Parts: sequence; structure tokens; C-alpha cells
Amino acid sequence: MNNKCLGCGALLQNNNENEIGYVVDLNMNYCQRCFKMIHYDQHKENDFLPDNNLIIEQLNQLDGNFVWIIDIFDFDSSLNSVLVDFYRKHSCNIILNKCDLLPTKINYEKLGKYVLSRIKKLNIKSKAIITRGINTDFIDSFNAYINVEDKPIIMTGLANVGKSTIINHLLKDKVVTVNRYPATTINFNEIKTEQYHIIDTIGIVAENTMQMYLTNKQLKTVVPIKQVRPIVFQLMQNQTLSIGGLARIDILNNEKANVVIYTSNLLKIKRSKLENADKLWLKNYGKELTPTLKGCESFLEMKKHSFTNKGKVEYFISGLGFITINCEKADIDIYTAPQIYVNVRKAMI
Repeated sequence: MNNKCLGCGALLQNNNENEIGYVVDLNMNYCQRCFKMIHYDQHKENDFLPDNNLIIEQLNQLDGNFVWIIDIFDFDSSLNSVLVDFYRKHSCNIILNKCDLLPTKINYEKLGKYVLSRIKKLNIKSKAIITRGINTDFIDSFNAYINVEDKPIIMTGLANVGKSTIINHLLKDKVVTVNRYPATTINFNEIKTEQYHIIDTIGIVAENTMQMYLTNKQLKTVVPIKQVRPIVFQLMQNQTLSIGGLARIDILNNEKANVVIYTSNLLKIKRSKLENADKLWLKNYGKELTPTLKGCESFLEMKKHSFTNKGKVEYFISGLGFITINCEKADIDIYTAPQIYVNVRKAMI
């Protein structure tokens, strides 16, 4: 009999259907919550939000081979989390997950060098960086670089970076609950097989990412699960792009700009003249411009982030994706909900 759910790690109980870990029969392997997610894609919104500080305290008590799993499509979210401070004090291996969302022409060697340069600037020492995506020998690399010590492999990362998917890939079985919803692992979950000794940890919650402010239905639109097809625009002076009701990118004082948007292809992107943008957003926010984030009721509540663009630069919006802008010079204004992390970076692609 399992005393913990194999999917999320919660202690199993049959006393209260409304509490975490409920099962009808204590001999079951999965709690009711995980069973519904696995078989029916049903999930209560924000039914469990972990304490990040408590997770870090628990990680500090572990002795093992730490693995930091990073969603490459949402890369800067991981670099803007409490895990950065943790890994300044602990060496780790890094797995770049969800590389299959990027264009097939991506150069993985170049991508690894880009990540390494960003990691080094944060004073983090990584023993190895391996990629997981289409046409990568992930399991061979994992066994060669990570599964080499007589210690448990401790899987860490933000919520929804794909820890459970990686574990199931290694075990060649659907043991751990896999879904698009953030914060679904409830307790540290120890898994032992002949080949692996893995500790699946609770995902760190990033409160400045869009994924925390979307309904389950909206998550299916915003979080990509298939390869993203870049959307390309050639913009003349003073034009704007709207990504649903989630973000607006204004490009000002430029002669010409090449813009490439990397977001879920289920999102609608609208192009308009800057002079009409405010009127368009005030009229259509939450109507034609959807989805919108919980807690941001009007375009007037959005925060403006201003940048000066020279050459090829990428703008990252946490939980949404990134936008590459290449021009001689332009002023860039990005509007999104005030709690969302926005960053400018050297182009990754």
C-alpha cells in the first residue's frame, strides 16, 4: 500500500474529500485530484499554492545530486526566482526542457553557450547543461552527466517547467502527474527503480508570471504544448502589436523594424497604427482582445515598460513568450499587467 500519491506526493487519506490527498480506497496509487487530472484533464484553479521559503528550507536539508530544470521557452522566469540564490550556494546540473517548442533550425550548441553565459553572470556553477527536445539524445546525456553519483537525483525547478514529464521520460512510464497547470506537485516525492533514485520536489511558484493569473481554459490557449511557429512582422514607424489582451508592444520613432513573436500560436495577434492603439484597447479589452489576466480589469491598469532598441534585441514577458525586434534604433513600450515580469535581453535565437 502506498502512503503517498504517486502523482503529486500528497499523503493519502480517506477522511475528507475536500482535503489534499483524498482517495476512496487507501490502496489506490493516485489521489482523486491527480486521477481527475490524468484521465479527465480536470483541475481546481489554485487549489494548492506552496510556500517557496519552506521548499528552499527543505532543499537545504537534502544531500544529493541537484538538477535545475529550466523551461527554455520561459527561460528568464527561472533566472528571476528564489532558486538563483539557492544555486549560488549549491552546484547543479541544468536541464533545458521544452526545447521542442523552439524552431527546428535551433542550434543546440549555441543555445547551451547562451544559457551558460547567462548562468555565469549570476555566479552559478553548473556541472553540465543538457537539452531535451526533438532529436536530442536526452537519456544518454542524462545518464552520462547526471546519473553518475551514488546519491539521489533531486529534481528542482519552477512550477510547470516539466519536472514530471522528464521523470516519466526517464522511467518510460506515466508515474508522476503531467499537465499544463502550475503548482500540482504537493509534496517531495521519492521514486526508486533499479536505475534511478529520484526525488521530485515541489515546483517553486513564480508570482510574476502570467500562468498564475489565467483560468484553466485560458492556460490551454496561452501555454504552448506544440512547436511554436514564429510570427513575423515588418513594421514602419509608430505601429503597435497586440497579443490577445495580455500584452501590447508599441514601436516608436523607427524607420523600419523586423519583429518576430514567439508565443502560443493559439493567441491572436493584431497590428494597428499607434495613433489608434489606446482607443482600440479601451474599447475592445476583454472582448476582441482576449484572453485577459485575472485582477487586471482594464487597459488603464496595465503597466508600461519603456526601452530603447538598438540592433537585434529580445523582450521577454514571463509566462507568455518573447519578442525579437531588429532595427537600427527605436523606442519600445510594452504594456502588460503590473505584476508580470518583463525583461530585455540579448537575443537567444
